[in-house]
Amino acid sequence: MPPRKDLYETLGVNSKAGPDELKRAYRRLAKKYHPDANPGNKVAEEKFKEVSQAYNVLSDPAKRKQYDRMKDAAFDFDFAGGAPGGTGRPGFSAQDYGGFGDLGDFFSRFFDRGTHARRERYGPRRGEDLTFEIEVPFEEAVKGGRRTVSIPREEPCDACGGTGARAGSSVSQCPECGGAGTVSISQGGFAFSRPCPRCYGRGRIIHQPCPLCGGRGARIRHRRITLKVPPGVDNGSKIRVAGQGEPGPAGGPPGNLILVVRLGAHRFFERKGLNVYREIKVNFAQAALGSKMPVETLEGTAMVRIPAGVQTGTALRLRGRGVEGADGRKGDMFVRLKVATPRNLTTRQRKALEEFAREAGLKY
Repeated sequence: MPPRKDLYETLGVNSKAGPDELKRAYRRLAKKYHPDANPGNKVAEEKFKEVSQAYNVLSDPAKRKQYDRMKDAAFDFDFAGGAPGGTGRPGFSAQDYGGFGDLGDFFSRFFDRGTHARRERYGPRRGEDLTFEIEVPFEEAVKGGRRTVSIPREEPCDACGGTGARAGSSVSQCPECGGAGTVSISQGGFAFSRPCPRCYGRGRIIHQPCPLCGGRGARIRHRRITLKVPPGVDNGSKIRVAGQGEPGPAGGPPGNLILVVRLGAHRFFERKGLNVYREIKVNFAQAALGSKMPVETLEGTAMVRIPAGVQTGTALRLRGRGVEGADGRKGDMFVRLKVATPRNLTTRQRKALEEFAREAGLKY
């Protein structure tokens, strides 16, 4: 008997993998081993079946929980109805579940038993969402605007119109599954569904694959999409564009495009949430005596009062001069002061400063 593989090993993930990681691993391997991309390759065909069956178990929370529990179990399983101990109850043994061998034979029978069998959907279904990161300039993120992005995604093949078949060739309904894409098998009181081995879950037979897309019915293209950037978006904000994701398999509706915002840097401003920060320099006299000076904000110039005796690092708060959020709340602007020490003093300036130091009792 060939060595059995662990389901997680089949998908190339560890046992802690989340649903998204499982889906990414499955999609990558399914595309790699799909029969349309490997015509006549029996090894790839078997790998495709293994990957599909492994994902069928691990993507279902209930099945995955049972699988994880059984991996740690140490009792025998006898489909005929009895454990070696004579209890008459089904069980598992280490040699039987050590790698879960033929996933279609062993696990599908266990997990899809009775009237509660879950039938995998191979007909029209919604396409996958696409997620990309985009950089949005600082001012555009604050005030909002429109941005055009170039997104690579799968689109129906021009040559075959998405059918996967060579132009002018015929496509027929699979005679083995009747177009359902799955076949049901009953054995020992258990029932389970698996992808049809003749049409590989498509429900139809392509007699001559399209030479441009290899029978997949789709190709990667870059599409330019113009989207609205709402005011107040921040790092990590998500912009959803409906219907611009992957096309739906078998004619299903497309998924959505999810764009994750990354803020562009600004020459003066720094942002934390709805608050904005910037640093300005004040000279020695302004810091000591106090002053008023113009400061550029997100909404134009504001006069800022510098109190006498301020120190480097002092932050002056300008209420309501920050970013306006989607809920109408506005942040504040904080002006950090940096006192500039005078350089290249003239003789007269130096004497005046020394006199000041003596009167103030300052050492120098």
